[in-house]
Amino acid sequence: MNAAGRLGAYAAGLAVVFAGSFAAGGALVPYETVSAWKQQAEDLRMDQHPADRQEEHPAPAESPEPADTDDDH
Repeated sequence: MNAAGRLGAYAAGLAVVFAGSFAAGGALVPYETVSAWKQQAEDLRMDQHPADRQEEHPAPAESPEPADTDDDH
């Protein structure tokens, strides 16, 4: 089998694995669980305040103005 055939078989195998995983996830995880996860994530996002995040990660110091590099000597 040449390289193109092997790559094609590999890509087809990956497609089957990903499609199977997607189908299994939809069948195994109830919709209510996903809704609860989404609500919890939204609640956490709403609880964060921008001022709190700025204190944890201060803005970088401003860089000085670049030196004049004109060669008009």
